[in-house]
Amino acid sequence: MLKNKHISRIITKFLDKTANSEEIQELTTWVKQNPSAFKDYVELHYLITRDINKGEAEFYKSELLSKFDNLFKPKQNKREWLKYAAIFIGVLITCSTFLFLKHGNTDANTQEEVTITFSNGTKEILTNTISNIISSSDKPIAKQEGSKIIYNKQSIDKNDKTQSLVYNTVNVPYGKKFQVVLSDGTEVSLNSGTSFTYPTAFYNTGERQVELVGEAYFSVKSDSLRPFMVKSKEIVTQVLGTEFNFSSYPDDKATYVVLVEGRVAVSKTDYPEATAMVLKPNQIAYYEKSYTNIKIKDVDVSRYIAWKDGGLYFKNEDFFHIAKKLERHYSVNIEIKDETLKTEKFTGRFKTESIEEVLKGFQRIKEFEYALKDEKIILTQKK
Repeated sequence: MLKNKHISRIITKFLDKTANSEEIQELTTWVKQNPSAFKDYVELHYLITRDINKGEAEFYKSELLSKFDNLFKPKQNKREWLKYAAIFIGVLITCSTFLFLKHGNTDANTQEEVTITFSNGTKEILTNTISNIISSSDKPIAKQEGSKIIYNKQSIDKNDKTQSLVYNTVNVPYGKKFQVVLSDGTEVSLNSGTSFTYPTAFYNTGERQVELVGEAYFSVKSDSLRPFMVKSKEIVTQVLGTEFNFSSYPDDKATYVVLVEGRVAVSKTDYPEATAMVLKPNQIAYYEKSYTNIKIKDVDVSRYIAWKDGGLYFKNEDFFHIAKKLERHYSVNIEIKDETLKTEKFTGRFKTESIEEVLKGFQRIKEFEYALKDEKIILTQKK
């Protein structure tokens, strides 16, 4: 571990803008070797920059002061040193993208928590630590278990005119994932930046239809009398019982469906009957606005469903689209200043790496620089 006085001198030089690249790297290394202390600094910064209970803020401030007293033995009084503690946190924000990842980037997605919107327009935050009952008109319809909602198994008699479908919408922000088990037993895993609208109970006959903006993995409960329909702005997928991945982000060039097992029919939303195409397992159906028809080809499905298990898998993919996926996965905002980098092709597989480690991995393939500026990760040509 580096000596405290030495680290203190590096911090002072950094604040004076006289630290060289080796010293900044040294400071970054120290932070990595002291994760517990670093975590406390991060938590305090997060708390004191939000509207929180004053008593809690004072507690964390006192805790940080104690750590700084032991670490640097400052001569300043505590109130004065608190100011420098906050500055130190700011230094860490600049020299390490890990802090930026810790709490996400509100520019990338202003929503910070998973929410559910009920049919009456009310919205609630779904924390992933407390199990609770979701109710509609005081009637329990589902339970929450961590990052999953499980709806009661039920259906609505289509001939009963007194009943109609009631819809809920789950919104998942960047950097988070969520699961919904529908009333028919269908399991839906929602990726970051996704909005999913579905009925709390389906009719006992006819189509089971849901709507998706973003990306989700579906494991559909088989029911030959009730075809399952996933609808997006561009395409519609009809299934009886199968597993597939559906991606329809507004800022992506293409909307696509990847079939893992079973059988699905994919069609354009505007012309469902004229454009229906049947997929086989390990095939992708993708559609771009510039296309006349939906296109199908064979693929390695593991590349498209790695996100479901918290991973990232890129195969000969241009960095512009990779950056979009990194933004959603890590809840960051990435700006690519180097036009040649946008079209550079990369292949890589990541599981638990931080975004800093991911970017360093790509740097081994193509030289570029990155820095945190104005709450963005800026990528530029290597000087």
